[in-house]
Amino acid sequence: MSEWTKCDVCPAQAKYLARGTNGELAFCAHHKNKNSETLDKWAFEMIELNKIEKAAPKLEKAGI
Repeated sequence: MSEWTKCDVCPAQAKYLARGTNGELAFCAHHKNKNSETLDKWAFEMIELNKIEKAAPKLEKAGI
């Protein structure tokens, strides 16, 4: 996917990628929410695009 992906419904930036058995659809948050019931039935995977994962906290070593 490109760095910036357009929603398949409108010109907004896609925030979600829905993967179904016969293809993929990209949606902005508005259209993902608007079509959530249908997407829940159709998609086997919903990916949040451009999500930045926070690093896991470092654990302290036990003093021995």
